[in-house]
Amino acid sequence: MTTPVTVYNVIILDKSGSMSNIARQAIDGVNETIGSIKSAQEKNPDQKHLLTLVAFCGCELKTIYDNIPVADVKTLTDRDYRPCCMTPLYDAIGTTITRVHALKSLQADSLALVTIITDGYENASREFSQRAIMSLIDSYKEQGWQFTYIGADHDVEQVSFSLHIDHHMKFDKTQAGTQAMFAKERKARSHWMCKMKDVMSAPFASEEERQERIRKANKEDFFID
Repeated sequence: MTTPVTVYNVIILDKSGSMSNIARQAIDGVNETIGSIKSAQEKNPDQKHLLTLVAFCGCELKTIYDNIPVADVKTLTDRDYRPCCMTPLYDAIGTTITRVHALKSLQADSLALVTIITDGYENASREFSQRAIMSLIDSYKEQGWQFTYIGADHDVEQVSFSLHIDHHMKFDKTQAGTQAMFAKERKARSHWMCKMKDVMSAPFASEEERQERIRKANKEDFFID
């Protein structure tokens, strides 16, 4: 029997005050994304999908789901997600991915997809700098991690570039715009999972060769139309 591939699905979601007007859409979108991951798990018993969801503001870095098997994840509610105050983006990214990395490094057959969703610039981090986050992302990309940056109301392309994140998407911070963004994210996530399944199941001469295939596949277009 082959060992299941562990897939770390990581969502880092801004809950600063400016997200208040799309809070309902954010909750619904995350729940639909959870549903799509559950479907992927059901269709692919050779994969083990775990979910981490962190919502961040200046008051707290709230870990709502902490590497939970996706089948056990409950529906997100407005009790879990209440926007307020500021945007410690770097601290949210740094704290979350280093914690997941400590677990992922114990798994030989594993993948990680990190999705960052925010509607504004960094303005409140105390522990991590832009340079530190860029360095972490560079290091983890070399290990086959996939990063995506989704944003509104700021220069999304510039921030993504500054963090060395290859894939970004800008959305309109309206009800329709937020719904369209989550729909496109789910489509891209499903496409990535299929691509990674092919990569992980293909024969390889060495672990280095497989890692190179993963890195190459991760550089291909993510947010397909």
